Amino acid sequence: MNLNEHIMLWNHTSVKIMDVRYILLEQGETSVEYSLPASTFVYVVSGRATIWLDNSMYSVNRFHVLHGGKGSRLDIAVEDQLEYYLVLYKAGLTWPAAQEQSRLLGPNKPFQLQYSFVPLYPLSLLGQVELMFQEWMKSAPLEKLHARTLFYQFVYELLSQMQQQGIEPMRPDLVAQALRFMNDRYMEPITLEVMADLLDCSTRYLTKLFKSRMKESPIRLLTQIRMNKAAQLLIDSEGTLQEIAQRVGYPDAHSLSRSFKKHYGVAPALFRTKGRIEHLVPKLPFNASRSAIVPGIPIRYIDNECENNYQLYGKGDIHMYKQYKSASMATATLLLCMMLLLSACSSGSTSTGNSASGTGGTAVSGQSSNDASPAQSSQAALTKNYTDSQGTVVIPANPQRIVDLTGSFTGNLLALGVKPVGAQSDALKNPFLKGLVDGVEAVGDTFSPEKILSLQPDLIIVVAADVMEPTYKELDKIAPVVRIEYGKYSYKDLMLEYGKLAGKEQAAQDWVKEWDRKINEYKPQIQEVVGDRTVSILQPYAKGIYAFGDFYARGGEILYGELGLKAPKIIQEEVLDKHEGFADLSLEQLPEYAGDYIFTSNWGWDDGDPDVVYGSPLWKSLPAVKENRVFFMNAKGSYYNDAVSMEAHLDFIIKSFLGK
Repeated sequence: MNLNEHIMLWNHTSVKIMDVRYILLEQGETSVEYSLPASTFVYVVSGRATIWLDNSMYSVNRFHVLHGGKGSRLDIAVEDQLEYYLVLYKAGLTWPAAQEQSRLLGPNKPFQLQYSFVPLYPLSLLGQVELMFQEWMKSAPLEKLHARTLFYQFVYELLSQMQQQGIEPMRPDLVAQALRFMNDRYMEPITLEVMADLLDCSTRYLTKLFKSRMKESPIRLLTQIRMNKAAQLLIDSEGTLQEIAQRVGYPDAHSLSRSFKKHYGVAPALFRTKGRIEHLVPKLPFNASRSAIVPGIPIRYIDNECENNYQLYGKGDIHMYKQYKSASMATATLLLCMMLLLSACSSGSTSTGNSASGTGGTAVSGQSSNDASPAQSSQAALTKNYTDSQGTVVIPANPQRIVDLTGSFTGNLLALGVKPVGAQSDALKNPFLKGLVDGVEAVGDTFSPEKILSLQPDLIIVVAADVMEPTYKELDKIAPVVRIEYGKYSYKDLMLEYGKLAGKEQAAQDWVKEWDRKINEYKPQIQEVVGDRTVSILQPYAKGIYAFGDFYARGGEILYGELGLKAPKIIQEEVLDKHEGFADLSLEQLPEYAGDYIFTSNWGWDDGDPDVVYGSPLWKSLPAVKENRVFFMNAKGSYYNDAVSMEAHLDFIIKSFLGK
């Protein structure tokens, strides 16, 4: 936009004065970095300073004038006592405006433009801004009107001198502004609408800019920023996963864990245990995808020659410090070899036919090494090839003692009628698995080889993660290790993969078939009840409410995926269409996200008070609340989406809609 077009638009503008401020900063003083809440003029009366307006730096002195748009970041470092005025205003086209003016306003955003110069005739401007401030400080409406009149005179004089001096306004860098905002405020509820409103542009335009410049959407870059900070906090602090989740903008520990696994391919607890590897935490902004870490050279079960040793370290750049103690790898390896030798000597007969594949002495067929029958040993001795994320693994055809370290997927084994001998502690907290995991040993986050060896597994299942490879290779010496790539499979496909691993292919196929039968039976009935009305999944947390989509459990895969129910428009556009897991919102935004039917629960991971939401007048005024169409999920079970948990979610959904 050239200056003449800029002037033309001012002719069709209605202005509201937001504030007029007088500020005095002493020498050496630095202002608090300030995000402009409206379009702003800065008029320097006296002194010298360096002023940053977004990424542009200006050396200013007496009578300097600057202009920045809403959302611009203002930062001032004073060199000599600085005296200046801030004039904040909001402007828009009068109605009806000519089509040509509307066309110019849309893409160019004249009141967002930046410029900086020293006028040739500064005293007339100074007189107007001083009088404007005096009138603004009076409470009478007439003086407020006078301040507005003086503002128009100020703008006229300013534009006139800009025209004489050949000053052209420049368009601000909205992408840089948005990235800076996300880096500064990632711990707060941020939506695309919030950023677009801050920068005075449409969500579509902002998304288009990001995809053109950054090759990624704003919300996905926000996720990358949050994941980067979460990784730093895991290594540098003693904070719990729930505390870290709230510090990086997630509603609870489980939601953070799922995003973290999808982003880095490893659970947060394991990432913390092994330490941060620099290439896993890229500097932002960057153009990498959010997919799991690319697998390295394929590793077979029998390939144990090369060990990679990673050093643990901590930064200590926040108030929660952590020091690490690492055991000697040589000592651990020696101990492991001794235990393996003792185990081999104390076991019964082994299969010589399996020695080449690495499954012979450690694959025990029964529930313990002491009571395995010859038939069971013969059955377990049979092997097959399985292709995981890193290559071909030789596994027992019918494993008898499985240790599942995935945390998220253990319920798939239980749905197949297979009880693992050991599982990650997180999986055992799932309330839907109560009674099914009795006797299953809890394995801590460190995946101690000694602990796992004591369980005498013949198959170990883990989530693929490069950072865990040193540990996985130690486990390779105990039993075959299968690495499942997180996020690669749908929940039904993953069930079929577990059928292959457990030697229960037919049972897995039967489960999927029965699942589809149940969906097909109840889908028409539920769709008839719901009709064209919308459904939302909401969970309150300490700072607001989260609206969930179709892959963060809580029944989303069923409600939106299987049953094809409609989400409120904003959830459809900002969560489902963009394949985001959730959107966070303030309590004031609740009516936009709340569907005609609501599935909800408190987040369930701490002592937060859900009545802040559920007891609020806004919640109570929702049509879904008034008409008893709100369904409260099991709080701590809502986070899981393994096969057993999915069955529980489906039963709850059927009962909620149909009363069955």
